[in-house]
Amino acid sequence: MKSMYFWSPSVNFKIINGELRIERFNYGKKGAEFFPELYYYTQDGTELSELKERFPENKRAFLNNLIKDLIKKKILVNSILSPKELFYSQKKIFNDDHDEDMRFVKEKLEEFKLLQTERHVVTGDTSYILANTELPPIVEKRCSVREFSSDPVSYSDLSYILSCLKNKPADHTRYYPSAGGLATLDIYVHIKEGRVEGIDAGLYYYDPVLNSLVLADDGKMISSEAHYITNRDIYEGSAFTVYFVYNGQASMPKYGGMAYFYGIMECGIIISLLTAAGEKKGIGNCCIGDMYYEKILPCFKLKDDQVLLHSMEFGKKR
Repeated sequence: MKSMYFWSPSVNFKIINGELRIERFNYGKKGAEFFPELYYYTQDGTELSELKERFPENKRAFLNNLIKDLIKKKILVNSILSPKELFYSQKKIFNDDHDEDMRFVKEKLEEFKLLQTERHVVTGDTSYILANTELPPIVEKRCSVREFSSDPVSYSDLSYILSCLKNKPADHTRYYPSAGGLATLDIYVHIKEGRVEGIDAGLYYYDPVLNSLVLADDGKMISSEAHYITNRDIYEGSAFTVYFVYNGQASMPKYGGMAYFYGIMECGIIISLLTAAGEKKGIGNCCIGDMYYEKILPCFKLKDDQVLLHSMEFGKKR
């Protein structure tokens, strides 16, 4: 099968004073000699050999290095974009008139958070106040846990939580909704050393058909260094991590590009399900919004159509 490379839909270029600028990277006047042609050639995908042949031979030494760098920086891509790459460009479109300090000053961030959680999107004369009914304990008690007990999680509790994701043997469906019933997410579990009774440390693939954990890697490459500084204590205190991987082969043949969106929705549904199961057993969790996934990707040995979406840290509540 041919390896086709495409210009990332999240990346823009421009020529300023005769120099090529791609996002924050400057490729100078030499780089500008290949544009906009290189951009147009890669819109619908091209093999690298064909791309190089479109330009004069005396320029190919520089072109080879340029292409290598564009691939390294994910400007030219041949696989599904990560969520960070996919949504990066939305910030440019968003009309952001908020105080820049809000992101870094705790008091301003708390003020912003209060405004958002207390917002009224629609107001009017006609409204109905709903009955304040009692919610189930697993809903009432839910909260993000950032400090875990050092006690290990039992084999039976881990089994209870992950078994929510298994196949139903009668009809091969799952206990959660998925677009087209295709179950597009692959689940991996990183067990920490001595933190889950009866299971050795390592990175495991969760097999929903057999309801089993299959060792995928020793997981030694996975450490707190893969996390932003604010999340490292959370990682170091947890008993195990669940990683969510979108598998394009499972749904894109049916839904095309929208399959990725449906996969992200499915990820959120599974997060809710695992959270509820954990609450039942006194196991808390914390969703990690982002991390340096590139540092741990080799452990997963993913194919081009698989991409890491999200992770959750689990452990006993204090």
